[in-house]
Amino acid sequence: MFTFHAFPCLPFELRQRIWELSMGPREVAVGRELARRLRTLPPPVLHACAESRSHLQRRYTKTFATGTPPRFSLVNFDIDTIYCSQGELEEFESDVPLIRWLIIESVDPDTFYYKFGHPLSDANALETLTILHIQPGIIHDEWWLEWDDIMEGWYFRDDPVRFYTRIIYPDHPATIEINPDNYLKVERDWRRKRVAEAPEDFGTDYEVSDSDDDVCAPGRSRTGWRHVDGCNCPSRRTS
Repeated sequence: MFTFHAFPCLPFELRQRIWELSMGPREVAVGRELARRLRTLPPPVLHACAESRSHLQRRYTKTFATGTPPRFSLVNFDIDTIYCSQGELEEFESDVPLIRWLIIESVDPDTFYYKFGHPLSDANALETLTILHIQPGIIHDEWWLEWDDIMEGWYFRDDPVRFYTRIIYPDHPATIEINPDNYLKVERDWRRKRVAEAPEDFGTDYEVSDSDDDVCAPGRSRTGWRHVDGCNCPSRRTS
């Protein structure tokens, strides 16, 4: 390993800046369930030397306390991604407003939106939410249907949530991703495929729009919304 012997001779402010740039983003697994499977190492820069620790320890917060080792996690909310299970997210609800990047393992889409839809919607710091759809022993192509209502609730509205959601099925061979940019098209393509495979199940006048932007096309499973005179939509409010 290369050693920069002149480092101690650099100006103090420059050394501090170098220590700051040496901080790297980490994926921090929190909670008892994930801690048994995934080990998150402490930030290496805090163990480089006394100077680095003294300067950078204020950037890290002791949080996500549990009753078993590790009893807490050291997190830099400016750069770290928090990784937890759906079952334990509720225990850390007070920490959610601080999180910018969040990964959640979910085994129960039916209760996810009911429990966490509003708390996550109000998480002002959250920038990216990644949901890992976990269904051990079950692989099916229409898994995304379980998340369609959640995407509608967050994004099919005049005031969509601020963060970007990625829903991924890690065990699916196609590794398809559902996100705000494609969830309407995925649902529409699925309906188009159903009509082609079993036209007798649909009326003769049933249509599927070819437009990615036409969210109010005939036959849509959800009713589109439109602004009307005097409506109280958030973007139309004057105060």
